[in-house]
Amino acid sequence: MMKSFKKILTALTLSATLLAAGCSSDSAKTSGSSGSDGDKKETVSFTYWGGDFDKKRMEAIRTEFNKENPDIDVKLIQIPSDGYDQKLLTSMAGGSSYDVVQLAEAFNTYAGKGTLEDLTPYMEKDGVSKDDYFSAGMEAYTYDDKVMAMPMRLGAMIMLYNKDLFDKNGIPYPTDKWTWEDFHNAALKITNKKDGVFGVQGVGTWWANYMAYVESFGGSLMTEDHTKFNLDSPESIKGLQFMQDLIYKDKAAPLASDIPKGVDLWTSGKIGMLVDGPWHILSAIANIKDFKWEVAPIPTGEKFTTPLFSNAFAIPKGSEHKDAAWKVVKFWTGEVGQTILAKEGGEVPPLKSVANSDVYLKVHGDAVNLQALVTSVDGAFVPPITSKWGEINKLADTYLAPIFSENADVEKQLKDMKPQVDKMLTEAQQAK
Repeated sequence: MMKSFKKILTALTLSATLLAAGCSSDSAKTSGSSGSDGDKKETVSFTYWGGDFDKKRMEAIRTEFNKENPDIDVKLIQIPSDGYDQKLLTSMAGGSSYDVVQLAEAFNTYAGKGTLEDLTPYMEKDGVSKDDYFSAGMEAYTYDDKVMAMPMRLGAMIMLYNKDLFDKNGIPYPTDKWTWEDFHNAALKITNKKDGVFGVQGVGTWWANYMAYVESFGGSLMTEDHTKFNLDSPESIKGLQFMQDLIYKDKAAPLASDIPKGVDLWTSGKIGMLVDGPWHILSAIANIKDFKWEVAPIPTGEKFTTPLFSNAFAIPKGSEHKDAAWKVVKFWTGEVGQTILAKEGGEVPPLKSVANSDVYLKVHGDAVNLQALVTSVDGAFVPPITSKWGEINKLADTYLAPIFSENADVEKQLKDMKPQVDKMLTEAQQAK
């Protein structure tokens, strides 16, 4: 898939780094300990992705973990997010296994290949109840009725809106009762081509982006039993057509050519409503100084629903330190780990008691309506659970991109896409 030499060279370099990390991990497992004979510790290798911010968060939780578990040495291994899953799958297939791994959308691929440990027995033994967590978060990491990973962070598509533009155009602020008709009317009123202002941004091929509209209009990517393509249903088409019309018919959403190079239209005050993920909250707090903004759930269509996206921690079957690894997973996704996460005030802690506490809801005082994000997560739907999810996601990007970038016929694109997805879903069923 990587077409340039630079990308290939980067991938090879990262693979070498991962292999070195894997060898180091295996070396630790051979002895099963670190330190002197009088101070033996069981080593747990823990892979995750991200930047400096993620590193600080992981180290902060590890510090607290060490206070309660002096007999376990957690080796944090940060891997670049670009190509993370491919590198991890290759490592695991080659016999090298870490003890705890961070997973997200590619979870179904790992679970479908049988590479993950069932955490259900560990939960039952320690009295960890699924009911204490948001149901969508647990559902996202349950495969064949087995909990294969514990959620660490939850997010959902939300709507950030520019209060100044709403005030300027005499539009009441969005509520949790807002419909897509309300959204559409507001987008039309706010759009001002002369001033370079658009009513909405957030129309694209990322699965959570287009599925926010499709599911809300009563459609879905595939049938409920995950055996057939369903994006060509009348309800699904209605959602995608609504998105396309925002760009080409209403001129209320920008094309790439409408965005000046190096300019962020949202933070520049040129967007009325931004439909996207919760990471924009922390970005808005840090970068927006010239206008007032707030957060609301996305509008309601046939029903209120919004895509859930998340990440979690799992234990590979190849781990030789499963009991210690479970202690790590339980701590990171338990009250202490979740409270540290909550104090960031961004994504939602999966543990309901923490998410609904003032530790999270009031971390920014009254400046941001984080309850809107909690409400969204509580009503979110989980992306389709199939081992072919990664392949289907790439295919969707190929066929949906022309709808939004070239005004391609919606029904034709979906008609051409359908047989390929149906074939993938049949293969997934046969592999079970």
